[in-house]
Amino acid sequence: MSEPQIAFGEADITNCDREQIHIPGSIQPHGAMLVLEPVSLRVVQAAGDCRALLGADIPDLLGGVIDGLLSAADCQKIRRLSESERQKSRPLHLSFSNSAADRIDLVVHVSGGFILLELESQREEDPADALTLVQEMIQRVQNADSVAKSYGAIVNAIRDASGFDRVMLYRFLEDGTGSVEAEARGTGVASYLGLRYPASDIPLQARALYLRNVIRVIPDARYKPSRLVASAQWPAGQTLDLSDSALRSVSPIHLEYLANMGVIASMSLSLIIDGKLWGLIACHHGTPKFPTHQRRVAFELFSQMASFQLETRLEAEDLGLRLRQKTIGEALIADLSGAVELADGLRRFQPKLFDYVQASGVGLWVDGHFSGFGKTPPGDEVALLVSWLNGNATEGVFGTDRLSTHYPPAARYADKASGILALSISRTPRDYVIWFRPEVAQTVSWAGNPDKPVEKSPDGFRLNPRKSFAAWTEQVYGRSEPWSTLDLRTAQALRVSLLEIVLQHTDQLSRQRESARIQQQALLVELDNRIAQWELVAQELKQESDRRALVEAELSQVLRRTVLEQEAERQRIARELHDSLGQYLTVMRLDLEGIGRDTAASDSIRQRVEKLKNLTTDVGQEVNQLAWEIRPTVLDDLGLQKALQQFLEEWAERSSLKFDVHLNLNDRRLPPAIETALYRVLQEAIRNVIKHAQASKVGVILDATPDEVRLIIEDDGKGFVWDVPEKDAAASPRLGLLGVRERLALVDGLLEVETSPGSGTTLLIHVPL
Repeated sequence: MSEPQIAFGEADITNCDREQIHIPGSIQPHGAMLVLEPVSLRVVQAAGDCRALLGADIPDLLGGVIDGLLSAADCQKIRRLSESERQKSRPLHLSFSNSAADRIDLVVHVSGGFILLELESQREEDPADALTLVQEMIQRVQNADSVAKSYGAIVNAIRDASGFDRVMLYRFLEDGTGSVEAEARGTGVASYLGLRYPASDIPLQARALYLRNVIRVIPDARYKPSRLVASAQWPAGQTLDLSDSALRSVSPIHLEYLANMGVIASMSLSLIIDGKLWGLIACHHGTPKFPTHQRRVAFELFSQMASFQLETRLEAEDLGLRLRQKTIGEALIADLSGAVELADGLRRFQPKLFDYVQASGVGLWVDGHFSGFGKTPPGDEVALLVSWLNGNATEGVFGTDRLSTHYPPAARYADKASGILALSISRTPRDYVIWFRPEVAQTVSWAGNPDKPVEKSPDGFRLNPRKSFAAWTEQVYGRSEPWSTLDLRTAQALRVSLLEIVLQHTDQLSRQRESARIQQQALLVELDNRIAQWELVAQELKQESDRRALVEAELSQVLRRTVLEQEAERQRIARELHDSLGQYLTVMRLDLEGIGRDTAASDSIRQRVEKLKNLTTDVGQEVNQLAWEIRPTVLDDLGLQKALQQFLEEWAERSSLKFDVHLNLNDRRLPPAIETALYRVLQEAIRNVIKHAQASKVGVILDATPDEVRLIIEDDGKGFVWDVPEKDAAASPRLGLLGVRERLALVDGLLEVETSPGSGTTLLIHVPL
């Protein structure tokens, strides 16, 4: 959301960029303004010194028509202006003498459907020959043989023709600040040559008006504005846009700014290059000054022609460099056009890119790899920079002389890349050619301290423009030599050429595809002849596939029955080992204890009996262990959670593994087939970890929702390559995991494996309930 606009005259220095300076509701009082309804020419608003200029007071003028004020011929011209397309072109200029025999300049233009009449008394003489004056001024600019001398010729020509105390050529820099490039001044007048002015000195809405109106005159900056007085016929609530008015009142902030500089009269001429406000010719005078309309028109014409001369001169100074860069660019394009791969051609040509754009280093980022030449940041830093460019540089060419302002991490390598010029040569992934320029410490002279552009008023309630314009210097760091407009255009031209090469390669591929298409059409006949054979083969394959599906279904049923029968047999054997053989061994041990207590037995017999007792105990433990491994009774009696807990505790004692166990079934029983499958999966996984993983820790998580049960087994071992050919998997955990996947398939379970060499292994098992 944009910030609210500030009414004219209510702004201070903190919000003057939002002041509505185009609708001030008042004019400068040295002239007069009449606002007329079209066709009828009835006066609906008036302001200024109407008595001196027209011989009538404002109340007498409001509501009346102008026929009695001007000649019939002038009134007819004004009527034609309101009815024609002329209102969209330059204002209509008329002149007449009033009752006091004063010569009056009358300028007529249209705003918001109303006709505006601006009247000014001619207080100075018109030039004897305005056209000759302009020609002589332009000739001085044409005779200059450099841009700097052109600056000087412009300010000297204006000062000589206007008589202003000081004339400055003020150029807008890329960061919005302004710099005084040339100056012509009288004796005893302070110099501002070479000083820098903050961007806030000329807000954006003021710059827009300078672009719209080439000339702006303030004859006496000490004036008190004359407000527009409206008649009863003026539409309620409607404001009058005075953007094109020469008498438009000036913001009080600007008047205060001029007063702080000691300026009474000022005139500004816009320098417009390539449709943009390039700079201003700023004229200052210590006393009131009232240039006539004809003289202002001459200055306006000179400003427009000087702008053209400057644009031509700037282009001429760039021409030599452009020709040199063009030669290098043509060699580059010729070299790249013959390259099979664009990236290879760029790498070969990389050293010559120095000559194409002046820099201390140049780098290529192609296919995720960086190659640098000269002074460049490290490759890892360039990788981060490229990532930032991909997200922030939306145009094909990005240039800045203060990279760390946009991308703060660049401050780490400011000595190599305070400025970059990057052009992308592909879309996705984006490859780049990047030129680097190092930090260059600069000394900047400001017209007053730019960090203190305001001063408090005596009452402390208002911030006023600064009063000191004495030179104030500062050291600027974190910036490189700026990239010129030519550098940017050159980079853009190179990018276009590179994209053309890409298109050529694409066109070549298209031709190859067309040739392949023709060959393909030639093969279609052959293909049609074989389609019938393929259909027969396809039918046979379908029949074979149906038979195979039937066999696989039968095999799946057999496998399911086999697993169930195996588990049942395991359960029976485990019960037999635990119940029958275990009982026999217990009875045997009791009998042996009885024999050992027989006092008639010799020592040797007792020793042998003791050995048999120990052997019986060991056999009993082995039988119990074997029964537990075959089928733990706790799985059937107490459920999966107890069985897994017992299994993991057993392996924690038998091995050096540390287990981190989270079993969250809360003793919930699951379908027997699922409990058995998950128990066997954990058995196989732990065996794999012990055999292959070389792990020290194993994490086990078991939990269930109403819809599924989840088992996660994770180790910190050496991991393995999961996607290996079947013939190479025999000695790896992969073969065992394939068996796990087959077992889980019997209960519609899913196995996911996450592993890589050196990163451990994670098994994620999901079984629907």
